[in-house]
Amino acid sequence: GMEDVRTDTLIFASIDTLGKKVDVISIPRDTYIHRKGYNGGEQRKINAVYEAHGINGVKKAVSHVLEGAPIHHYIMVGYEGVENIIDSIGGVEVMVPFHMKYKDPATNPPLNINIKEGKQVLDGKKSLGFLRYRKGNIKNSGYIDGDLGRIKAQQQFLKSFVGKSLSYRLPVVIKKCFDHVKTDIKLIEGLNYATSIIGIKDEDFTFITLPGEGELRRYNKKLLSYFIFDPLETKKLLEDIYKVKKTP
Repeated sequence: GMEDVRTDTLIFASIDTLGKKVDVISIPRDTYIHRKGYNGGEQRKINAVYEAHGINGVKKAVSHVLEGAPIHHYIMVGYEGVENIIDSIGGVEVMVPFHMKYKDPATNPPLNINIKEGKQVLDGKKSLGFLRYRKGNIKNSGYIDGDLGRIKAQQQFLKSFVGKSLSYRLPVVIKKCFDHVKTDIKLIEGLNYATSIIGIKDEDFTFITLPGEGELRRYNKKLLSYFIFDPLETKKLLEDIYKVKKTP
């Protein structure tokens, strides 16, 4: 999910067409990753990779974090694409945990989020606000755990989106969404993937966050928030998903 030249939301999805199962790993945008020659504090976050290295660089960075797991395809979606996709399926029902209110006229486009608390069906515009929201303008408002809280909300949203999509039939949803994303998957390939997992249920989708924890580090007298991933726990997670043991 793109925010200008940064990957605001990074998700790794693995599809088991034989077992009819999909595993989804959310990778926090502040995940620490060092690139030679990129020593600025913000440049050491995985969401900064795209600006300098493009989609191939992002694929390499994500593969590195995920113990060398292969990445066969990519899908990119911007703000307008999110709105159009959600509107094309008639909105998505979520439980909004608290009144989400935030304004930032300096962003492009300007951000103005105002979503009431409670269970409701969000249209495209409100869905985008729900997915982007982390904190309000008032101090100590928003998610207690920052971006990790936002990831949990995004996963709740994706679960609901999956349930709605399955009720429509996946091939229909893929056709609706195809014009609103950038991808190296051809339409016929996407339809073949959908056909290969016919019969899959929403409970066959597993949503996980990359193992690790948040950490504050100081660069050039500025305190920055990073997510430090745990390689050992990540390795265990991937071995469980792929039912393999990686040799040293």
